[in-house]
Amino acid sequence: MKVKDITAVILAGGKNSRLQQEKSLLKIQGILLIDKQVDLLESIFENIIIVTGKEILKSKFPNLQIVEDEYLNCGPLGGIQAAMKHSRTEAIFVFACDMPYLDAGIILHQIAVFKNSGVDILVPRHVEGIEPLHAIYSKTNLPYLEECLISGKNSVRSFYNKSNTGYLDFENKYIKYFFNINTHTDLKQII
Repeated sequence: MKVKDITAVILAGGKNSRLQQEKSLLKIQGILLIDKQVDLLESIFENIIIVTGKEILKSKFPNLQIVEDEYLNCGPLGGIQAAMKHSRTEAIFVFACDMPYLDAGIILHQIAVFKNSGVDILVPRHVEGIEPLHAIYSKTNLPYLEECLISGKNSVRSFYNKSNTGYLDFENKYIKYFFNINTHTDLKQII
């Protein structure tokens, strides 16, 4: 049974300045990264939003909800705001489009913890830090998020202290599932 009360959100609006090519369209083992993500997320979630202004991605997924940033050049925080505003569910599960190792078990575990924890944000945490772009956000955060965007605080973490934020600790063996591709070195590592 698919998750109906949380929307999966793929953030695919980035400028890809370090890699200098569209990360969501990278081929990993012959499959486009975004196709791999969408297939996995469709097996878990009833609703999926892709946040992008890129025509190639808009035309590739005509059956998915596509939204664009309202606050331009604000990084992932702008994408989270757009998804939150347009989501029909009371919470969203945000993913970066450059994460090649999304894992259904980890995603389902996070959803179960979120639903039973009473928090408004649930962020994975491990020895290397936190993962704001593999996190669940309640729509109750929208005013705090917009306040940060208006004041130029574009860090995704900028509104965590205004909300009931919880952290889900993962052991070292799970860190690879949060890996994302930012540089050519990162790309070589997985190819």
